[in-house]
Amino acid sequence: MKKLLTTFALASSCLLFSGEWKNISYYGKFYPVSGNKQAVTRYCKLDIKTPETKNFPTLVWLHGGGLKWGDKFFPQEINTNKIAIVAVNYRLAGKTVSHPDYIYDAAAAVSWVLDNIKKYGGDPKKVYISGHSAGGYLSAMIALDKKYLKTFGHSPKELAAVYPVSGQMTTHFQILAERRQKDPAVKDLAVDEYAPIYHASKEAPPMIFFCGDPQRDIASRVEENQLIYSRMKRIYKHKDIKFISIPETSHGTCLMPSMAIINDTILRLNK
Repeated sequence: MKKLLTTFALASSCLLFSGEWKNISYYGKFYPVSGNKQAVTRYCKLDIKTPETKNFPTLVWLHGGGLKWGDKFFPQEINTNKIAIVAVNYRLAGKTVSHPDYIYDAAAAVSWVLDNIKKYGGDPKKVYISGHSAGGYLSAMIALDKKYLKTFGHSPKELAAVYPVSGQMTTHFQILAERRQKDPAVKDLAVDEYAPIYHASKEAPPMIFFCGDPQRDIASRVEENQLIYSRMKRIYKHKDIKFISIPETSHGTCLMPSMAIINDTILRLNK
């Protein structure tokens, strides 16, 4: 009987370090909630896929969709035999959801990973963040504006690196649209507290800004990312910052090659 229990315990411990978990709510009772709580219950969930190793790196993935659409998924370019993926859903803008709710959601999800990934076999010192489009914007915001992670007891300095893919570096157009509902005179460009570039500093974690081709990505998207890169590199003297434009790719088609580079970068950093 003792041998049987030992065998069962060993099998259970193996399950802890490999597998897939779906729809985990990441707002625990100790995390403060802003905005609509019913929307938190509906949207704020994550999926985890882990390798069969221990102390693995983890990529937190934030989907795109203009902050109004989209759903969590695992990027196929990531080698899940060596890297865990946490795919996150966040509240989507609508009648009951507006800024900064979705930014706090991204920070809450990352904080949950920092607090819990060790239970799944991962190393909390090897947590990376990436996202495409709106997800790229969210990843940059929580990496650069300290207040979001601080709300949940964490700091951007705890992140191994952050890799926004074609994210907006000025104030997001959805936030401007929300403001325009109250004031039709709101312009289509702003750089304020909701712009990642507004928070650029040498204190940021390591970052790579990915974009498509300047002639094919969203208008001004490449230039915004070049500007934040230049400010962090040349003005703030950040020592671990890069900018990569993928030739011949659009806003959508730059995703796959960017994720392949992110995969290879994480593996190289964790040899």
